Amino acid sequence: MTLLASELKRFRASRPQTRFRSENHRENTYPAHMGFFQAFGLDHGNRPGEAPGNANYLPLTHLNVEAIRGQAAEAYEHVGEALDRESGRLARVLTREEDGALVDTLTYSMREILRNVVEHSDSEQLAYCAQYWPTRHRVEIAVLDTGIGVRASLSANPHLPIESDRAAVQLALMPSISGKMYRGVRRRANDHWQNSGYGLYMTSRLCRNGGDFFIASGTSGILLEQRGKSDYPCNVPGTALRLVLDTRRIGDLHERLDRFRTEGYAIAQRNAGPDALSPSSASTMLARDFAPETPDAG
Repeated sequence: MTLLASELKRFRASRPQTRFRSENHRENTYPAHMGFFQAFGLDHGNRPGEAPGNANYLPLTHLNVEAIRGQAAEAYEHVGEALDRESGRLARVLTREEDGALVDTLTYSMREILRNVVEHSDSEQLAYCAQYWPTRHRVEIAVLDTGIGVRASLSANPHLPIESDRAAVQLALMPSISGKMYRGVRRRANDHWQNSGYGLYMTSRLCRNGGDFFIASGTSGILLEQRGKSDYPCNVPGTALRLVLDTRRIGDLHERLDRFRTEGYAIAQRNAGPDALSPSSASTMLARDFAPETPDAG
């Protein structure tokens, strides 16, 4: 819904003289309630963000990126703190729980994805939507921006060999890969919010353990799931992300993140030389080296 609404809106805007008609939409009550139709300009159902979001879902919602930065500045805090607080609120609304492993995992995942948009996309707006099915042990979150895309964002890093959208997306999922933090950039001591290039890597590994992770930017989309990696041709201005988590496989978040971070640090050290990490080696690691845990693993 998030991606399709954005594409329909873009399609209409590119053809201002064309008349459009919608049919068979009135019986589709779920997307109407979630704000899908209003998101692309059809006067039917709730507006984006209008639904209360108190029954294991978050409606299709638009956030102004500059407003987020402004709120953080007014509170004299890093934008990461503002996004952490908002992600925690959204996680509690979605799960109808105040704390616990699921709330912690969703807060972390949403914060990292939202931070990625705010800090890297140059997008004026982001959109998100989510649904939690307790009986199916499944949480699905979608986040979309219409910014510069992954390739343009990572191209600011002079050490990355980026020749295509596919290469950029694969590199973005690797640890310590960033368009803002790379060899030669001064690191600020004691600044735990300074970008480290681990957000997408950590989140994708969390999702892949029983669920899946999909990212699309420009002409390339990559799906990471238990059985491996799949590539899809796309046409996505900006970046689209979908996270699917198996709530039965959440476990202890801090322990899992510590392990992923340790493994990621070792990979980053191994590829620390000039131009050591190529898109092809990233592709191999995504398909083979980041295999999800077995069902019995902790």
